[in-house]
Amino acid sequence: MSATPLLNDSQWLKLIEYVAATYNEVTLSRGFTHFKQEQVKQLTLSEGNTVQARVEEADTYQVSVYLDKLSLSQCTCPVQHACKHLAAVLMELADRQGYLASQILSAKQYLKRAAASSDLDAAKQQLPTMDVTGWHRWLNQYTSSIKPSFDQSIYAENLRKSLASITKASVPFTDREYPYWELHQSLFILRKIKELQLQAGPIHYSSSTIYRIAEDLQIWLKNQRDVVGSLENSALLEQTSAYCREQMAEDAGQKYHDFGIYMTFWQHWILPGPEAASLLPAEIAELNKWLDEQPTPSLAAAKAYLLLRMAEGDMAWKALEESPGFQAAPANLFITFLTMLTETQNWELLVDWLHKSSSFFNTRRTRELEIYANMWKTALAHVPESEEQMWRIFEDFLPQSLRVIEQMLYEQEKWKPWLEMQMLFGHDPFHHRVSVLQPIEKANPSLLLPYFHQAVDHYVSLKNRRDYKAATRLLKRLEKVYKKMKKTERWDTYFSGFVERHSRLRALQEELRKGKLLE
Repeated sequence: MSATPLLNDSQWLKLIEYVAATYNEVTLSRGFTHFKQEQVKQLTLSEGNTVQARVEEADTYQVSVYLDKLSLSQCTCPVQHACKHLAAVLMELADRQGYLASQILSAKQYLKRAAASSDLDAAKQQLPTMDVTGWHRWLNQYTSSIKPSFDQSIYAENLRKSLASITKASVPFTDREYPYWELHQSLFILRKIKELQLQAGPIHYSSSTIYRIAEDLQIWLKNQRDVVGSLENSALLEQTSAYCREQMAEDAGQKYHDFGIYMTFWQHWILPGPEAASLLPAEIAELNKWLDEQPTPSLAAAKAYLLLRMAEGDMAWKALEESPGFQAAPANLFITFLTMLTETQNWELLVDWLHKSSSFFNTRRTRELEIYANMWKTALAHVPESEEQMWRIFEDFLPQSLRVIEQMLYEQEKWKPWLEMQMLFGHDPFHHRVSVLQPIEKANPSLLLPYFHQAVDHYVSLKNRRDYKAATRLLKRLEKVYKKMKKTERWDTYFSGFVERHSRLRALQEELRKGKLLE
């Protein structure tokens, strides 16, 4: 057969249309079987754009396909026209010409999809005239052929790849409109993943996908500097806020994905604008309407966030308290509010909320507790009189807060209680790098004496060569501490008594001589 293509896209479409109008599904299915079993032999091109082929099964049949007039195509089998042998030859021809034989097998469905695609392409040009509800309806139709996967990350990636074909050049959005379009594509993917999670069946694989999508979307929102503070597209701004409110109303649990996106949208796209303050009361009123009809933790968090932006701390806390499942709220939710108060430098309100939210951080989750402690450190730098309140809270957190208290005591150079905690933990000077104890040795070396003496006695009591070596090393460091204090006579008195008490421990005496503490 000639290497010159017999079919172009226009001719291929005519061929598909002919098959859809002429062949039934049973005949096409049987023809596809002959094609897959490679029963089409000697397919050649004759004069007049005619394809000749032989199909071998129980008998052998000659097939002639007239590409210029497909209705005249014929086979030597008893059916003669529109038979399975002709269908097999058409599929073989398509395969050799670089087209999909399966599209002939499903010719009617192919034409339906092509028509729908054509309608979608036409509608794509109308996207700038639609509201965001129309966008989501169009996105749903555009991705309808993408089947959900048990692996949510694969499903999300397939959706993303499909939408990547909608470039900025292909849709007549303005530069101000296009970021909203990009935002709603990501919101659409997030919604599809949430819908997948709600379906029955084993769809829990890669359940972290929804967290990753939400986090990536928040990062993207923060980086869209060109739209910050722009109220040029006020309709899109209002519609996007309304969409986020609707999604938060559907979140009856404590996930807060949609709240995080809503908050980031307001924080980075709306609040920096010159007219932002005038939008807050109206937005809170809209949230109240939703809360009256369908109260959810996410909606309550959104209301609290906006009230905090208005410095209405008590009202914001009340909004959270009145939300369903408030006592089960995760510590990360409060970290969000505390971070916002830190960024806005509202120090008095930060201290108030650190106190009010303290019970949510009294857990074994060390990461959240460390973040909470760092928030307190920041607050103390600006409101030092709140230190006593902070220590009471961390004392109430014991024993979970032991490590946090230890670190804060060290950072505040409260050496005496810090050293007492080390002895309480059963630590000794070997537990730390030398640089950790150096500030204490410089500021108040006498505080180190009980720490070193206790450790020396402990290692000697173990009565083995290795621990005698450790005791000797500690004694050498202890001697330096006494010299730092300019109390060498006290060292001499202590050491001579130590040697006399342990004079029968020959191994210890040997280690002291090796360490040049004894002659």
